[in-house]
Amino acid sequence: MMKHHITLGVFLFLGIVNSTTLQAQVNPSIDELHNYFNNQQLLLTYREGEVLYGTYYFLEIHYCDNGYYGLYGNTIKKTVLGNEQKTNWQEYGTWKITSQNGINGIHYMANNGNQQFYPLYKLSNGDLFIKEGVSIVRQGKAICK
Repeated sequence: MMKHHITLGVFLFLGIVNSTTLQAQVNPSIDELHNYFNNQQLLLTYREGEVLYGTYYFLEIHYCDNGYYGLYGNTIKKTVLGNEQKTNWQEYGTWKITSQNGINGIHYMANNGNQQFYPLYKLSNGDLFIKEGVSIVRQGKAICK
């Protein structure tokens, strides 16, 4: 009998956690995403690897209303000796808001031919969510030519 109650308790807990998670994230409409990105400059930050020796990424992306984007990336990685390795790069290409497998998101096509689709979700506070550990901050109007 005790085993039954524990099993039931675990299922109820998982049901509550999963329903809260599903309610916390919704897939925004194509129009919402287009309005969020169009003619905006965003800063995306995240870390890959360990806290001490991981690599920190800072991506400044300008989304122009003509469908072009400019990405200016910086990384900082601490070495075992306590030094910092810094890299910078730029990428240009086109972007569009689209749907893939029923999920709305952003599709990039870099000038070098690389393509990527990122599904996007809206949190209950209105912030956009790509994946755990990635922060998205609006920086103002995009600088476009």
